[in-house]
Formats: sequence, structure tokens, C-alpha cells
Amino acid sequence: MRGVRQITANLYQISVGGASAFLVVEDMITVIDAGRRRSGPRILECIRDLGRSPEEISHIVSTHYHLDHIGGIAHLQAASAGRVAVHRSEVPFVQGGKPLPSPFRNPLLAFLMSPLVRLARPPRFSVDLCLQDGDMFEPLGGMEVVHTPGHTPGSISLYFSREGLLIAGDALAVRRGSLQLPSRWFTSDMAQAKESVRRLAGLDFEVLCLSHFPPLLKNASKDLRCFAENLH
Repeated sequence: MRGVRQITANLYQISVGGASAFLVVEDMITVIDAGRRRSGPRILECIRDLGRSPEEISHIVSTHYHLDHIGGIAHLQAASAGRVAVHRSEVPFVQGGKPLPSPFRNPLLAFLMSPLVRLARPPRFSVDLCLQDGDMFEPLGGMEVVHTPGHTPGSISLYFSREGLLIAGDALAVRRGSLQLPSRWFTSDMAQAKESVRRLAGLDFEVLCLSHFPPLLKNASKDLRCFAENLH
């Protein structure tokens, strides 16, 4: 399938407009992030191409509330019985109780880009599960929610200890082939982001998945520990 990478036997990464959605495909399907607005049909098409149906979606998990991660959630929610899960600090923003912040941290850039941001804002959606650090779910023998604030206040990573797998959303970036901190242009608190990286470096995993980059498939936690040890 074009734009779809199989990372492990049960995990797929789907390219959706410069970001990624992830599918954990077992008896039921867990969708992690949903790309930009109008990415929902693309994700459903990939599910059907795998010989599965939207009715098999059990959970739709957001790693954080930026527009390129939550854009397709409302569409997926309408097409399935999947329960939407968001960190509790970001629930008011995605449900519409509070204005969704601009992803641009520079005030001038946020002002200049505000017309495009308004056009890209996704439909609001309801949240079924308010996540917090340490929550556990069933996929891949155990999916642990790790609160990793910094990029946004409610950013989470998803840790599958039995699979040796970490999905870290935008908690990290890759530049020139090396792990880096998330972009300062889109990160709300870089000091928090560094602390979150240090926390993730304490986990044991082989494979690291990020939203805007190819996965690291070997010795990923070792690479992350080396990077974290040199943070200032």
C-alpha cells in the first residue's frame, strides 16, 4: 500500500499529510493519531486494504492536540465505535470548551498564520477516555500511557514493554540522522520537553516510532540514552 509502512507484525505507520497515523492491528484495531483535517478517509481506506473494517476500531488515541494529529479523529469516530482517548489536560481544547491554541509558538508567526490555522482546524469531537500517566490498555500485550509534556502540555507517548516498542509522537525529532529535541517553533515548553526526553531514555525498547520521521528499528533506547545524557 502506498504510504504505508509495516513496522512490526501488528503495527503499521500511515503517511497522512506530512504526519503519521499508526494502526495496531490485532483482534481489534487501535488508531494512534489521525493526521490533518480530511485524513480520516485515508486511514479508513488503509484499514480496508488490510482486509479489516472500521467497525473493528476499538480505540482512537491522540498523542497531543496539534492540528496534524487530531484532524481525522471526528471522521473516524463517526465511522466506528472506537473510543476516543486524550490526555485529560487537553480534553477541553479538543471538545471545544476552550479555544484550540495555535501550534506556532512565535507570536508574530502565530498571527501571520492564523488564517491558515483557522482553515485547518478540525471538527470538534467528544472524548470517551481522559488519559493520565500510567494508564494501561490491552494492545500488544500492554500499552502504557507515558505523560511527556513539553511539545504540548498534554503530550503523551505510548510504551509497549513486551514488544520493545515506543511511539513518542512529537516528543523527539530526527535531524541529519540523529535524534533531536522537538522543533522550538512548535514546542510550548522546551525545558519540560527535555525532562520528558530524559524520562523516555529510562525505558527499554528496541523500536522507536515518531510522527514525522521513519522509525528507528534497532537499538533505539540506547541511541536515546546517549542523546539524553548530552542534553543541557
